[in-house]
Amino acid sequence: MLADLNPWWEPPHSVRPLPPEFRRRQTRVLLGRLQQSRPLIQIARGPRQVGKTTAILQMVSDLLAIGVPPTDLLLLRFDLQVLQEAGGLLELVRSYESNIRKRRLDEGPPAFLFLDEVHKLPRWNDEVKHLAETAPARMLITGSSSVLVAKGARESLAGRVFTTEFPTFTFREVLEAWHPELVPPTPPLRFLSTFDPRSREVFAELHAFCEANENKLHRVLDRYYNRGGYPRLHSGEVHDDLWADYLVETVFARVLGVDIPDLFPIQQPQLLRHLCLSIARRTGQEVSQVQLAEEAPAAGLQTNQPTVGRYLHYLADALLVREFRRYPLAKSKGARGPVKMTLTDLGVRNAIFRGAPSLWESPPQVVGPLVETMVQSVIRDVDLSVHFYRERIDPADRRSPFEEVDFVAERTDGTVLPIEVKFRHKIDAEDRVALHRFIDRYHCPWGLLVTRDSYDEAHERLVSIPLREFLIAY
Repeated sequence: MLADLNPWWEPPHSVRPLPPEFRRRQTRVLLGRLQQSRPLIQIARGPRQVGKTTAILQMVSDLLAIGVPPTDLLLLRFDLQVLQEAGGLLELVRSYESNIRKRRLDEGPPAFLFLDEVHKLPRWNDEVKHLAETAPARMLITGSSSVLVAKGARESLAGRVFTTEFPTFTFREVLEAWHPELVPPTPPLRFLSTFDPRSREVFAELHAFCEANENKLHRVLDRYYNRGGYPRLHSGEVHDDLWADYLVETVFARVLGVDIPDLFPIQQPQLLRHLCLSIARRTGQEVSQVQLAEEAPAAGLQTNQPTVGRYLHYLADALLVREFRRYPLAKSKGARGPVKMTLTDLGVRNAIFRGAPSLWESPPQVVGPLVETMVQSVIRDVDLSVHFYRERIDPADRRSPFEEVDFVAERTDGTVLPIEVKFRHKIDAEDRVALHRFIDRYHCPWGLLVTRDSYDEAHERLVSIPLREFLIAY
């Protein structure tokens, strides 16, 4: 079985089946880190079916291409029962040293160990820690359930690991992988670079490109809105008639029914499912743990706020949902205060409810929260935290009305960038008021207004950019 998993050990020393040509940015970054001198253990965490195993095969292929000896590359997939029962990770590695590599891991050039679904082994974190302390191998470990990897890393591998998130595909990645003719010549931005007002130039170039390819981009964006960013829904591997069944079975049901209960004592599996469905219905809206706990009895479920809080944490750690707390954090009221919650991928919501309102014809109040769910998918970076803003216009007057900003991206140095979504046909001055007031109050370099199809950079410290350009930028 090890020979089947590692076909490059034998002539013609190639990966079979040949992985796709398209490399995600995370894949390229991970490969670079693994080639550094004495790198940290790399963890790739992400939801099911986002291409983590494919990324491993691509890295193996690239390492072979630069001359790494085939027998210095070991892939172990612990979703296979026979490997789970083979005596543990150390036993398998010792067998590999003796029979394949023909020397110990601490002899000669370093080996590369790819440990896929390693969380399925008991005491895996202790064995990985032992390998890290006794051998100079470069290790990449993955797990479909991020909860398992995150817990093991926190307990035994603190200070030894570097984690890279593999979320579902962004809209730009869908274009790069399956519609390269619709990829603009402008390189993708890191979200942190959006803080630089010079990004206006990039947005201007993107707008010109998108206007020239409007009809084709319109069709692809509509499909992405409906199905989300799971790659098999765009590669042709899943038939068009089965995409919703695929997401419900392999993502929604599997994570709730297997991955999370495998680690945590879920006494109420129906409550976990109920909470996930509640977030799916409310994606892009504010919700509080207290409110969710009070609603549960209507569904025949008795619970309390602390239990709801734990279960929401499990859903977030499994990368099914994403939580945004109020900005500034000093004003938050802890677990009892409302937070904004979204599903991490809009396709899961649409699969559960078997469809979505039309992106282009639905009223803004109906489609707005769903557009916000797409917008959040690219507001990510390693030095970035993301919040939302809701405050009275005059904080000293409790009768003053509230104003909101949908997302507030904050750098580690405290600089913030507000992002507001106004998905409507016409943008007027009133739509910009809250953003301008936020920019002035918190001394922001500038702000972004994500629109339906309006592009406007004439306003000081504020750019209006259509959704498609915003999603393609990253």
